[in-house]
Amino acid sequence: MIIDKYKYLLFDLDDTLLDFGKAQVLAFKKLLEDENIEYNDELFEKYETINKSLWRSFERGEISNKEVTSERFIRFFSLFDRKIDGSKVDNRYRGYLAEGNQLFEGIIEMLEKLIITHKLYIASNGIAITQHTRLKNNNLNKYFEKIFISEEIGSKKPDIEFFDIIFKEIGVENKDEVLMIGDTLTSDILGANNAGIDSCLVDIHKISNPEIVPTYKIEKTIDLLEL
Repeated sequence: MIIDKYKYLLFDLDDTLLDFGKAQVLAFKKLLEDENIEYNDELFEKYETINKSLWRSFERGEISNKEVTSERFIRFFSLFDRKIDGSKVDNRYRGYLAEGNQLFEGIIEMLEKLIITHKLYIASNGIAITQHTRLKNNNLNKYFEKIFISEEIGSKKPDIEFFDIIFKEIGVENKDEVLMIGDTLTSDILGANNAGIDSCLVDIHKISNPEIVPTYKIEKTIDLLEL
């Protein structure tokens, strides 16, 4: 099996191990309920457009993650001519998000198998307190030797430095033994390409870019076992 050639597996968290899409819809609904705004899919799509645009800016190093999480709600609620404290609203939203503990089907069984043969790590750009809470709530910590979150290590995907910090911390001597697994081309796959390691795209978003090509592509994370 191809997966056997790797020693170190770096996993993204959101939309790779945890169903972030489902969790954020539920959190967004609760937030709108707080504000007496009736949820509909069109509103969520508007929020998503704002949110994704800001996270792309973060990946390019143009803004900080704190600016992302604050500014996204300032921009969204401006659609209703409402002025809000972006940080306070985001804290509420992330509280709801941390309650979203939807694991993709088969993830635990996959990790149970991989932990026997590989060294497993989390490599995430998410907000630290939210990610740690969700890992703890899903009892996932026991599967991972270390948790690397951009906010805590001072660098982010797709920057080479993010991966260099990880390589040094876990003692990587041969990059051919490292595989990055994630759902996002512009952070997970581009980051792996920048760092000179192989990558596996979990292609749940069905997005392609001829300039960012993964080593492997799978439809679901658990398909990793079939590589």
